[in-house]
Amino acid sequence: MKFESNYNLRSLNTFKLNSQARFFVELNRVEDLHEIYDFAMANNVSIRILGGGSNLILPEHIEALVIKNNLTGSRFTGEETRSISIACASGVNWHSFVLSSIGQGLFGLENLALIPGTVGGAPIQNIGAYGVEVNQFITKVTGYDFDTNTIKALTNPECQFEYRHSIFKTPAYKNFLITEVEFKLLKHAQPVLSYAELAQAFARQPNVQARDIANKVIQIRQRKLPDVQTIPNVGSFFKNPITNAQTVSNLKVKFPDLVVHTLADGQFKLAAGQLIDKLGFKGRRHGTVAMYEKQALVMINLGEARLIDVKKMTDLVQQECLTQLGILLETEPIFW
Repeated sequence: MKFESNYNLRSLNTFKLNSQARFFVELNRVEDLHEIYDFAMANNVSIRILGGGSNLILPEHIEALVIKNNLTGSRFTGEETRSISIACASGVNWHSFVLSSIGQGLFGLENLALIPGTVGGAPIQNIGAYGVEVNQFITKVTGYDFDTNTIKALTNPECQFEYRHSIFKTPAYKNFLITEVEFKLLKHAQPVLSYAELAQAFARQPNVQARDIANKVIQIRQRKLPDVQTIPNVGSFFKNPITNAQTVSNLKVKFPDLVVHTLADGQFKLAAGQLIDKLGFKGRRHGTVAMYEKQALVMINLGEARLIDVKKMTDLVQQECLTQLGILLETEPIFW
């Protein structure tokens, strides 16, 4: 294994922030985790785990050993009447895994097509889109605990999944490297078309298949969101806020076209992008960053973004939304 010093992570994060790690190593085999553990202990440094770098905001200096997760591979782990279970290595590209599952005739993940990042990042954030969250299909998450130098497996309930949250985002799991995620995918189609754009697209199409939905989701995402290869970003920068009926009623007085999704528990989910747009942030710049001109939910790097500008723009949006609308927006990317 090759441990490197003072390693620049600009090419490994999709916001393209200049960030220098004190130590850096690439993980290609689970068997190498013990050697990485020994190195961290010998050099008295903490560890940071880097997957696709698509949901991270990095500081200029990281006093830690950054581990780039390159674990690959997948395997069948079981079959039932209506489902097939697949365990996938955490370093696999998420979108590639979604397309692979569709190619194998399996259903469930199609609404989550083209979400950037890795399979290992999916349960951490409990990624979701167009009416589907990944926790609906996860049965087990396995990983290496650097605090105890052991392998540990968590069942779905033990992962404590919530909206864009899981136990893996808590301090107790900050040194936990997910190595594999097991999914239970469906043999037969159960299309989720609750979002307007999908409902309209397939209103007159019988027997909607997973590939049809994935292709439409890809088309929508490509139209709305900037390509990270040409415009550095981390996708949605703020979570869609969850609120109550009174707040929704108050906001609809100001915004009759307010987008509202009713949740099973009686609360309501609002579209953060619409709220930010209503406040006039679409296309607005601050220093080296801006809110994307085509989608106010996305912050973009204008060239040589600085962390101080990212934080300032974040504060401006949050303060304005709280002051004007009474809504507290939470950031979606993780700030190291």
